[in-house]
Parts: sequence; C-alpha cells; structure tokens
Amino acid sequence: MPYLMYLYRQSRMLLLVATLAGLVCGIAGALLAVLISNGLQGRAIGTMAAVAFFGLCALILISKTASEMALIRLTQRAIYRMRIRLSHQLLATPQRKLQELGRHGLTTILTRDVEVFTMAFEYLPVAFNNGVVILGCMAYLAWVSWPVFLMITLLIVVGIYGFHMAEREPIRQLAAARDQVDLLYDHFYHLIDGSRELQLNAQRGKHFVEKVLEPDAAAFCALSTSSLNRYMWVTNLGGMTFYVVMGLMLFVVPMVWPQTSGVLISVTLVLLYLIKPIFELLIALPRIRNAVISLGRIQYIASELESGEGTEDQPASPFAAERALALELKEVVHRYPGDLEDETFRLGPVNFRVKQGETVFVIGGNGGGKTTLAMLLLGLYPPDSGKILLNGQAVTPDNAHAYRQHFSAIFSDFHLFEQLLLADDGQLGQRAQHYLQRLGISHKVALKEGGQFSTIKLSQGQRKRLALVAAYLEDRPIYLFDEWAADQDPRSKHVFYTELLPELKARGKAVIVITHDDAYFSCADRIVKLNDGELHPVTSHELPTAMA
Repeated sequence: MPYLMYLYRQSRMLLLVATLAGLVCGIAGALLAVLISNGLQGRAIGTMAAVAFFGLCALILISKTASEMALIRLTQRAIYRMRIRLSHQLLATPQRKLQELGRHGLTTILTRDVEVFTMAFEYLPVAFNNGVVILGCMAYLAWVSWPVFLMITLLIVVGIYGFHMAEREPIRQLAAARDQVDLLYDHFYHLIDGSRELQLNAQRGKHFVEKVLEPDAAAFCALSTSSLNRYMWVTNLGGMTFYVVMGLMLFVVPMVWPQTSGVLISVTLVLLYLIKPIFELLIALPRIRNAVISLGRIQYIASELESGEGTEDQPASPFAAERALALELKEVVHRYPGDLEDETFRLGPVNFRVKQGETVFVIGGNGGGKTTLAMLLLGLYPPDSGKILLNGQAVTPDNAHAYRQHFSAIFSDFHLFEQLLLADDGQLGQRAQHYLQRLGISHKVALKEGGQFSTIKLSQGQRKRLALVAAYLEDRPIYLFDEWAADQDPRSKHVFYTELLPELKARGKAVIVITHDDAYFSCADRIVKLNDGELHPVTSHELPTAMA
C-alpha cells in the first residue's frame, strides 16, 4: 500500500516500534477474548483469572498507547518533512514550469491535499491497531478449531474481494471529485482577485457565480455525494457481512457440521468482540482511500518539481571576479506564446551590457517584452539561444542559482512578505528605520523584533515603498526595478529617481530600471528601448522620438 510504504521510507524504526506494540496489543486483545470466553463457560474463575484479566487490560492500554504514539510521531514527522520538501522543490523549480503547473493546482496540493493526508493519519493508528486485534483474534479461532477458522477465513476473503470490487466505483468518483477541486480553487482565485470588477457589474458577477462557478461546484457536490453514499453502502454491507458470518456459524454450520457448544460459544464471543474493531476499520477506510488519492497527487507534483537539492550551502560563486562586475546578454533569444492563437512572440536577438556603478533605463511600449527581458536578466527564464554572462562566465542550469543571488528585484506584480527574511547584523533595525523615514512611511510601519513589519495593510504605493526598503537592505550587486514608480506620489517618485538611485550608483551597484517616466530620463547613464522584441540604444537627441 502506497500509504504504508511512504511511512516506511520516513522511519523504519518508528514503524517497527508501532508494529511490534500493535502486535502486542492484538495478542493481548485476543487473549482477553479467550479469557472472557473461558470465564463465561466457567473455565476461568478465581484470583488468577481476575489478575490475568486486569493485567491484559493494562497491557492493552500500554501497548495500544505506545503503538499510537509511535504512529502519531511518525505521521507528523512525515507531514512536516513533506511540507518542507515541497517548499524547497517549489523554490528550485523554474518559473516557466511553475506557470505551467498553475497557481491553483499548486495551492490545492499544498493546502487541501496535505490536509486530507494529515487528517487520514488520525485514523491510521486506530485502523492499524484494530487490524492487529482482528489478526490476533483470528489466530485464537485457529487454535479453537481449524475447520471453523478456515470457514470464517474463506468467508472473510470472499467478503474482502467483494468489498474491493464494490469500492472501485466510489474510488473512481473520489478521484474525479479531487480533480474537480482544482477547477473550484481556480474559480475562487478569480472570484477574490476580480471581486472589484464583479462588484461594479452585478450582471457579470451573477453570471460568474451561476454560469462559471456553480456548475463546477455542483459537479463536485454530485461526485462527492455519490462516492460517499456508495462507500456508505459498501461499508455497511461489509459490516452486515460480519453478522452474516456470525449467523452462519451459529445456525447453519451446526446443521451440516456439528460443533461442540464450547467451540460455538468461543467463536460467537470472539466475533462479538470483533464488532467494534471491524466497524472502526470500515469507517477509517474511506478516509484512508482519500489520503491515498491525495498522496498520489502530491507525489505527482513532487515528481514535476525540481529536486530542491544543492541550492543551499554551495561553494564559492563561479562568478566571482577581481575586476568590476559586468552583466552581458549576447544574441539572446526567447520565444513565448503571443496574444493571438498559434502566434509566437520572439524577444531578440538581444545584445545588452550593464556594468558596476551604472544605471540603465529600459523603455518601450506595453507588450514589447520588457518584463520578459527582466526575467531573462534575473535568470528566472532560460534563453532559447544566445548567452547570458556575468563577469565573463556563462550562466548554465548548474550555476543559475548562484547567478540569481547577485540580484535584488521589485516586479510590477511584486509580492510583499511580512518579514524582511534577512539575518540581523545588529544594525538591521536602524538601517530599516532610515529608509522608512526617507520613503515617508515611518509613521505607518515599523520593524519589530525578529525582522517583521508591524503591518503590510497599506496602499499599493506604500506597499511598493516597503518592498523597496526590503530590496535596499538585501544589498545585492545588481538591482532591477520594473515600473516601481508607477503607483507613487510625486514626492516618493522624486526621492526614488534623484536620491535613491544615485545612492545605489555611488555604492557601486548596477541598476536596471524599467520605466515610462520621461521626466527623469536624465537620471540614467544610458537608455535603451525595447520595441517588438528588439532592443536598441537611445541617444539624448532621439528621446522625443523614442517616447513617441
């Protein structure tokens, strides 16, 4: 079973402890059933029987608790490792691959599937221990009467086979319902992100809910209801099969195969004793089946993501050089889908160079490829052809991680973290406060102990200023700003272009700014224009024409 194999790979020792303790619990449970049977038949009375009874109860309590504690520790450790491993893999996966997998699909895996997997672990200790108790009692039945044991075993095998065949359709529907969740998550993201547009037009909002979201929600509801109802019938019939076996042993078998009253009483008592373990096991099965489906999805995504190994604690950067830093693109070409169907947009061939202490502005119309160029410069997209060089060293898949560590960037669709995510050198808070004051948001937000901002519930412009503070504190050799000033008030925009960019230049940083602010073009050392995928230098007398 994939579920147990996954746990086995996490910790063989803990699984062994849980198994051995569960076996002790099962054997003790079976012996308890034997003792109860003998007591009712008058074969076990007196002080020794009482001591044995309460001793077995204590042993069951201790062994069951030990088994469940081992399984809880094992399963929680497995979930912890799974979450951390998936997070590292996600960070190691190229952006193109992440975009192909989709935000809603990844989020569903990291939230719902891991949650389903986690919840099923609550049932696993119960299911495991009950399974061991059932095996122990079956061993006792074999000791009481081999013929009766073989007959009951045959009936159970037939019942298990029937159960397996009957649950195939519910499993298929559970898997289909899981796939439907991806669509629902996608719709919910659109509903949240597009709430402003939908609130402005009630007809569009109603159409989205009733014609887009509701059909998939109804399909999920129908699949979930049908699969769980089918599973209910399967589990209830499985439980009733147990009573059928008991009835056959009491009323049918004696007519064709006479048994002593002692054997019949022992068999009946053991079967009655097994009612609770069997029903608990049947209740746990749908949850565990759901967990197996979720585990399959998690493992599929994990196989699609990169390994996440070797991205930390790497040796010295292969791009280290004694001379001034220089970043260069040579005949770089990158293709991606265009706006029209079957259309491919080509960026390049691009030849571009920026060196330490230089500020370069990139201008151009919307859709010209500026953001794609930024992703190439940052090493987040690989070029289809050509070379990206840093200090004369070509960027390859093997050193791309080390290459990216030279950059700090603020994207046009940036994400603002609540924490700085930087090591505190003792001066971090003081430097952060300095930049918060210069950007005019020190009255709104402060840096708390542990590197966490007091709030990020700010306007878009203020959030961008907070992101700029975090970028400045990273102190990387190369900075890239994609339309940073687009949402800023005149004062903040002036500070950015006339104070902060020159400060970065004075500190020897290479700065690349994607912008439309022609009023501040004089702040750049060079300006290049990207138009229809082609990059050209712009001279001072060409600026009016370039902007047009």
